[in-house]
Amino acid sequence: MYDFDLKKRISMVETEAVVDVSVHGKPLVLGRLQRSVIESRLEKGDKIFIAKHNGNPVAYLFAATSKTYIGEIDDWLIVNGREVYLYDAFTAPEFRGKRIYPRLITEASDYFKNRSCKHAMIFSAARNITSIKGIERCGFKCYETVWYRNFLGWKSWRYQVRQRSVDSRLSNEN
Repeated sequence: MYDFDLKKRISMVETEAVVDVSVHGKPLVLGRLQRSVIESRLEKGDKIFIAKHNGNPVAYLFAATSKTYIGEIDDWLIVNGREVYLYDAFTAPEFRGKRIYPRLITEASDYFKNRSCKHAMIFSAARNITSIKGIERCGFKCYETVWYRNFLGWKSWRYQVRQRSVDSRLSNEN
């Protein structure tokens, strides 16, 4: 789990492709996601940030200010009301490596900073080095490591907290 203190200055990341970023709270069509998934997320108040190149969506990032499921670790993040959780990002393969993902992160962080949120959080699996580089490029710092195992239905979680400054918690934390 990574965190960025929204009281700090947010440095916007310059992309290597021309994109326009917009935020949406109403359903729209994204080829990769089923409309029902988008609708259910937006109905609970989540936002979606979309990067468009020449008017076409090339990347997206969701943001939640309420309880949100993290599938990679089979756990729920109980999001504090003054914090935002950024999740489920995707960049079209031909636009990867052009700093669009970090741009979405900084745009979303700035959006929620202007709405009185105190912290932005994001999760990445340890094996997703590219995602971690993008997250760290935006100034986020790792505050918690989660080890999750599912062996024939027996699930276990182990948490190592570094320096926590967020109030949000995973539901399986002690």
